[in-house]
Amino acid sequence: MNVRRRDFLVFGGIVALIYGLRALPWDRLPGRGPRYADIADLPPFRRHEGSGQTSGATPAFIGLDPPSEDADQRLARAEVVRVDPCPALFGTDGTPGVVPIAYFSEFRCPYCRVLERDLDTLLAEFPASFRLVQHELPIFGPPSELAARASVAAARQGKQQELRRRFMRTPLVAEEASVLRVAADVGLDADRLARDMTSPEVQADLDRTRALADIFGFVGTPGLVVGRTVLNGAIPYALLRRIAEDEASMPDPVC
Repeated sequence: MNVRRRDFLVFGGIVALIYGLRALPWDRLPGRGPRYADIADLPPFRRHEGSGQTSGATPAFIGLDPPSEDADQRLARAEVVRVDPCPALFGTDGTPGVVPIAYFSEFRCPYCRVLERDLDTLLAEFPASFRLVQHELPIFGPPSELAARASVAAARQGKQQELRRRFMRTPLVAEEASVLRVAADVGLDADRLARDMTSPEVQADLDRTRALADIFGFVGTPGLVVGRTVLNGAIPYALLRRIAEDEASMPDPVC
């Protein structure tokens, strides 16, 4: 068995184990129900008390990240978003009575792959109650950055989720040529995608996502903002559904 196939099988086994453990009804155990705490400087948002499983930068990835941006610029962007985070977080095309879910992901994060199945299940169970807003938060260096740019650019052709799902089923592509081949396979205009990936608009989208991650304290992926509830990390599906139902029962919209 070659090394690449072995690594792929090991990765798949890890994802399957995570998914199986998280399918258990943890929220029914004593003290496992959702607990919330208001975020003092970000009303009306609240944080779910209890961390989930996250993927973050580890020593194995040190040196893969692009050069650090200017700290003052990053802080300034975060402060601009903090004044009114809702448009950057959820967009401006919401529907009354539908709870928005902002999802922050990274293509190399195994917990993200598992959580996406749970989000698909939630949206299938309650198609009229929730809507998903995708945010790409690449934290594992140039290959992740490349895939994130492609995902954001694909949204401009209405095929973001198609491209993302293909990426999720494939070992992460590491160069632009392979990204464009996958894009063509799912029906994207590869030439337009290549142009959009380097556009100021896509860069601005990624900058906004990073600013949101900064103000909500996402130190790894996945990150979720379900209505007004902020949580960092994958959690059992039963708990995700319980939090979503709590949000849907709120009399006033979050934004």
